[in-house]
Amino acid sequence: MSEKKFNCMEFDDDNNRINILIGDNGFVDYKDIAKVSILNQQASFKGEEKPFTHQILNGTAFLCGIMEPQFYVGLKIILKDETIKAVFISNRKTIFNTDIYNEDKKEAEKIKKMLDKRISK
Repeated sequence: MSEKKFNCMEFDDDNNRINILIGDNGFVDYKDIAKVSILNQQASFKGEEKPFTHQILNGTAFLCGIMEPQFYVGLKIILKDETIKAVFISNRKTIFNTDIYNEDKKEAEKIKKMLDKRISK
């Protein structure tokens, strides 16, 4: 089977789908994906029913205050039926401008590029 494997998900090109391993676990067909975005989920809200409603933007939490909150780098996958699936690049909490953040962001960009290529076919 021709697959590309990451800690957070696997590409299954033989069956035209991904398998989410960290986040909303399960399979998603390429044909069902409408859009993919890279976002930062505030750590204290990971696992919420609707993912990515508490995002970290430009180094500060939306409606949050004083100290820099921790977050998870993730992919927000919007399906054609408007369902949202979350893929978290790793299980490591991070903050901006750290090695963990830079590694996870780089991997998220690589995965997004691979997904965009597959869903545009």
